[in-house]
Amino acid sequence: MGLSTTYQKAVATMDRPAQQQPTPAAQPLYVTLIFDESGSMQSCKGAALAGFNHYLATLKREPVETRFTLTLFNAGKTDVRYWAVPVSAVQDLDVETYRPQDGTPLYDAIGRTLSLARQEAPAEAKKLCVILTDGEENASQAYTRRQVFELIKHCEKQGWAFLYLGADHDVWAAGGDLGIAGDSRISFCRRTVDRTFEQLGEATAQYRCGEEFQAADAFRPNEPPLSTGSQSGDQERLS
Repeated sequence: MGLSTTYQKAVATMDRPAQQQPTPAAQPLYVTLIFDESGSMQSCKGAALAGFNHYLATLKREPVETRFTLTLFNAGKTDVRYWAVPVSAVQDLDVETYRPQDGTPLYDAIGRTLSLARQEAPAEAKKLCVILTDGEENASQAYTRRQVFELIKHCEKQGWAFLYLGADHDVWAAGGDLGIAGDSRISFCRRTVDRTFEQLGEATAQYRCGEEFQAADAFRPNEPPLSTGSQSGDQERLS
């Protein structure tokens, strides 16, 4: 083979577009959002509404199926507003349908929601549970921390992924008490809850398409943990 022929083949190879790695296909997804409606959320109500509605719009734009469960909770109620419905059927929240008041029965909200949700979602489906609160547990009557911890661990064995999004409290300790992994405990400021919902949309898309869930990447820059001495929360602490 002559030098000119070799050169021509080399040039042809260089001009050929590089093969791109295939983009992972988005998969049907079950999203369960347990959303704090206690009195302390009143101070950021506008941002919370804007953020939730933006997140909802993001899910609706996805070309594949999303089933959505929404629980709103305070000491006066645990309201499962939507239950594994197509996300297209979910309406925006407004000042009449989201009215923060009372205390924070966090354990009851998680326990009641997951006890039913784990029976609804198919075993093969991708399942994401998001807990968004601006305060720690202070009003539960039906569920204890230990019961919720065990329920979350059981759901994880069934393929569920969890995110704990907490504002203005010790998120590292609170999420650890529930058994949620460290990189899935996200701290944010109450006044930026709208931005947190935007980042949640990015994290949800990542989870839908990816093999591994690295939620913290979508929430950078992360705030440092408020308490680094609470890592033992990863281990069950019996109450």
